[in-house]
Amino acid sequence: MSERPPYGGATWKLVLAFDIGTTYSTISYSILHPGYSPEILDVTRYPSTGRVGGSSKILSIVYYDREGTPRAFGWEALQESIIEIAEDEQWVKAEWWKLHLRPRNMPSTHINDSDIPALPPSKTVIEILGDFMRYLFQCAKTYIEESHENGRAMWTSFQDNIDFVLSHPNGWKGPQQSQIRQAAVMAGLVPDTPNGQARIQLITEDEATLHYCLGYRHAVDGFQDLEDPQENVGVMVIDAGEETIDISSYYILLSTRTFLEIAPAAQCRLQGSVLITQRAEEYLGRKLLGSRFGTREDIIQMKIEFDKTTKLRFRNPNESSYIRFGTVRDRDPAFNIRSGQLKIPGSDVAALFEPSVDDIITAVEEQRRTVTEPISSVFLTGSFGASDWLFTRLKNYLEPLNLQFCRPDSHTNKAVARGAVAFYLDHRRGPATVVFDHVIEAAS
Repeated sequence: MSERPPYGGATWKLVLAFDIGTTYSTISYSILHPGYSPEILDVTRYPSTGRVGGSSKILSIVYYDREGTPRAFGWEALQESIIEIAEDEQWVKAEWWKLHLRPRNMPSTHINDSDIPALPPSKTVIEILGDFMRYLFQCAKTYIEESHENGRAMWTSFQDNIDFVLSHPNGWKGPQQSQIRQAAVMAGLVPDTPNGQARIQLITEDEATLHYCLGYRHAVDGFQDLEDPQENVGVMVIDAGEETIDISSYYILLSTRTFLEIAPAAQCRLQGSVLITQRAEEYLGRKLLGSRFGTREDIIQMKIEFDKTTKLRFRNPNESSYIRFGTVRDRDPAFNIRSGQLKIPGSDVAALFEPSVDDIITAVEEQRRTVTEPISSVFLTGSFGASDWLFTRLKNYLEPLNLQFCRPDSHTNKAVARGAVAFYLDHRRGPATVVFDHVIEAAS
């Protein structure tokens, strides 16, 4: 994509995009400086990341004390001192709380309320979302003040001139969008006034992902250069996230520089990567029945390690996978536990992926049957899209159908947040300079 034209406003402005996921969240932003071309940047340092260079994502966890006051967020919740205090003072940990926002009519036969950790007593999911938004805002403020030259003065210059782009899954309609806006007000991001609400833009994750793919298409192997087009192109975007798989299709009209939705309805399936972790917990409970390491505490620890490492590293069903959970003294050879790690067949791990893979393929085929223009290229993005095994499975299915299949080489986990900022920047320009203008109605 060519460089965006200089910002034409009279005063400094900040654009913040929050991608709040079930297990992890990310923040991207752009500082609009009059006379300068805007850039899309990321918050890459959060409190208690515990490593040089920080992290580009943060855990979507909140600890509440018995009075319902938030006491620790994100990576702070993993600190040994916090865990000890939480146990002593009976704090309650809120995790996977975003799933309580989901529409109850979403296509899924694999999850219900009993599968999701309960909310802390006296806290609603909107209140937790508001508390977490407030924390993300503070993280962004601290990062910008510390990472930019004259950062504090810069923040002061636009602290009352900040717009927010908040993303949500395809299947989240009016009720969920209203709750997101309520949470933003509770977080103190904007006042509950028409002008305050005008500073919030909501965007579906698939649309944000499309803007990300278009903006970073030079990093995508095999996709044609849209700056020097030979023909129009049909594009399908598979945004594989933590909780949902969002699939949408668009037709890029290169002569008029617009893109049109070409499927009557976007697909949204509740089969993201957290469902694989949930299936792993159930699998471990069955597999270790009768082992002294089959306690609830050990299963939870193995589940956490599976989610953090084993699931991400899995590439080959013909090779064994390992879940490290204890010390070198922890052994139970009858259950393939040695030196504090459990050995499991790669085929068993592959089986945990299959319901999600099957659902994605079903959704892709349903959309291919309904599109009004042919699809030639498919993008895979999202945190789940970073899985090499998911990429391999989908590639083996899609490429024999003569579909170019690819994923961005970098920033996969930040596609939604970065794409949300790109959406904001590209839709604030005059019509003569919009790179891709979104036509809402499906093509006919």
